[in-house]
Amino acid sequence: MKNLYKYSIFTLIIIGLSITYSEPSRDVETRGKTCLDCHHELQKKISEEKTHAPVKDGNCISCHNPHASNHKGLLKNNEMALCYTCHKDDKSGDFSQAIIHDPVRDGKCLICHNSHSSTNDKLLIKKGGEVCFSCHSKDSITTGKESHPLVKKGECITCHVPHSSTNEGLIKKGNADLCSSCHKVREKLFIDAHSGYPVEKANCSSCHNPHSSNSKSLLKASIHQPMAKKDCKTCHNDSNSKDPLKLISNGTILCYNCHTNTKKSFEKINSHVIGNRENSCLNCHNPHASDAKYLLDKREEKVCLKCHQDTKRRITAKSTLFKHPKLEDCSSCHSAHGSDNTSFLKAKEGESCNIEKCHEQQQIFSHPVGPDIIDPRNKKEMNCITCHNPMGSGYKYNLRLDPDKELCEQCHRF
Repeated sequence: MKNLYKYSIFTLIIIGLSITYSEPSRDVETRGKTCLDCHHELQKKISEEKTHAPVKDGNCISCHNPHASNHKGLLKNNEMALCYTCHKDDKSGDFSQAIIHDPVRDGKCLICHNSHSSTNDKLLIKKGGEVCFSCHSKDSITTGKESHPLVKKGECITCHVPHSSTNEGLIKKGNADLCSSCHKVREKLFIDAHSGYPVEKANCSSCHNPHSSNSKSLLKASIHQPMAKKDCKTCHNDSNSKDPLKLISNGTILCYNCHTNTKKSFEKINSHVIGNRENSCLNCHNPHASDAKYLLDKREEKVCLKCHQDTKRRITAKSTLFKHPKLEDCSSCHSAHGSDNTSFLKAKEGESCNIEKCHEQQQIFSHPVGPDIIDPRNKKEMNCITCHNPMGSGYKYNLRLDPDKELCEQCHRF
């Protein structure tokens, strides 16, 4: 009797396991067919050349909830969490290296990929560079008369990686290594074009625009005068010397040899002669060529925010709904080299907002400001930034607090 009982229990376990392991395959097939009974438009899509694995298997419920959801398309979770359920970061750190593509960081996978199927590799919504040009306007990249051959062909991923990279600009390798993959940097023709200097390990984008330019050899728009004259010895040793790339002077002295008047602009209470580099001029300027004004290394906004991370966090915060219209043009209010005023302002706090007559009318009819109007909290004179935050705010007119009550109550307490 006991043996019969044990045998019966064993039989039930075997039957249970067989049901557990066989049922899903039928269930998946049934669910897929059930979905397509209504979603006819997907029938054609899933028969395309490239099909997402769950779709191909008819496993719609791996991503969708068949009944109800808090997410668009009855998705089981938000887009980022859902995709990363299967597409986890691998050992190469494809999604988490130092420089992350904005859509990857924000979990917006569907900006580039189709969730069901595609005629393109990697389920891309468009072919090759056309995907990139959806966000990165081709017209803005190819502004010059001359364009890099790979840019013309839209072969962006020859140089860039789509998800994340250890290199700025999401490039695949360090600048010199990337360019030398195609350009024969050790040949005489290349060396002669660079006045005999061994630049094979140099940063090519220091002089060249990698995408397009109006100049021959894709040189940048503004060229440092010594370089334009091919007089590299103004800053470097002779090309035939033992150390040709070594500078003839150290630090800012090298720049002051020519830019004598500029030295005075740094001799202020607040000065930008700072930084970890031996020559602090190179914190902001490119010594060879640039597509930005004043030979800035990048666009003015990027140059400044590279160091002023606190400002970057404020202006990019989700709570910052209102921003100053000239926020990307820092030098419209601040002196880049030095100033005797707070925050490197071109004028005193109370006068800064009227530089170039920007807020001329507000100086006449606004809340009283100036040396006779004292802030009761800190006993200092009131000016524009007492109530306004020029870097951005969650309130209209860049006000620091709610203007209906809270702002005024800071001083006018009852």
